Amino acid sequence: MKIVALGECMIELAEAGSGQYKQGFAGDTFNTAVYLSRQFSPDLEVSYLTGLGSDSFSQAMRAAMVKEGIDTSHIIEIPEGQPGLYMVETDDEGERSFHYWRENSAARQMFAGWSAHQICEYLSPFEMIYFSGISLAILDTQQQDNLMSALQELSGSTKIAFDPNFRARLWPNQDRCRSLFQTAASIADIALVTTDDHSALWQEDNPKTIAQNWLDWGAKEVVVKEGANTCIILNQDGLTEAPLPQKITPTDTTGAGDSFAAGYLGARLIGQPIEHAATLAHCVAAQVIQHPGAIVDEVVCGIKVTT
Repeated sequence: MKIVALGECMIELAEAGSGQYKQGFAGDTFNTAVYLSRQFSPDLEVSYLTGLGSDSFSQAMRAAMVKEGIDTSHIIEIPEGQPGLYMVETDDEGERSFHYWRENSAARQMFAGWSAHQICEYLSPFEMIYFSGISLAILDTQQQDNLMSALQELSGSTKIAFDPNFRARLWPNQDRCRSLFQTAASIADIALVTTDDHSALWQEDNPKTIAQNWLDWGAKEVVVKEGANTCIILNQDGLTEAPLPQKITPTDTTGAGDSFAAGYLGARLIGQPIEHAATLAHCVAAQVIQHPGAIVDEVVCGIKVTT
């Protein structure tokens, strides 16, 4: 089965101690693609769709994807484009803050000049499409509208998964953001929501109410993550509560939600029940948050995955 994650992969500078920084590549949907590939290959063929240039960092980024077993044939080359960059800092409790340099990122032009029909045709071979609020936020309004129209056309024949991953600085017009997120909910087979993201936009922090909101907007299955240690899942069959079996003290929470999404989406795509998918998702995320940076050296959960 084929799954494509679309969005932005960036150059990451993560703290390495003694005032030093380690350079890597990361980005919300890219992180998910990496952990999907590590956990579910060869059952899933994982592709990444973004815009990159032909510069040395873009080439190194492609090579890193290939090393992770990710199909790079859907990367769109943007003439004179280059990746964006961000720096991540963590406090004593593992919570992170970010500093971005992404205004000229090639990913912001990945669908420039494409019609909704062209995007639809390009994405049609995949069994699942995964995107996020950041995937939308980096695009201009025309690209946003065309992408959403394409996904609406594909819904029903292709599974759609969406993580709002709200970043206020990327959304100068939050009414526009709320409208696009509700449209995404209406076509989502799986919505992965955090209480913090939802509360920032709709001033609601009750997980069960949040889950019902997204179900009412049309999402078929809603996962609400409340911090690092618990989540609930709501669909037409009812509510499932899925706490982490053992509480984890994080070193760095960067990539926690992205790795959780990988475990959950991959398990559900290959037909695993909700409880198994949630356990696997917690397991993958628990490993990631015990290491600095979004992409840690080795994360493959010990829980056996079978189709």
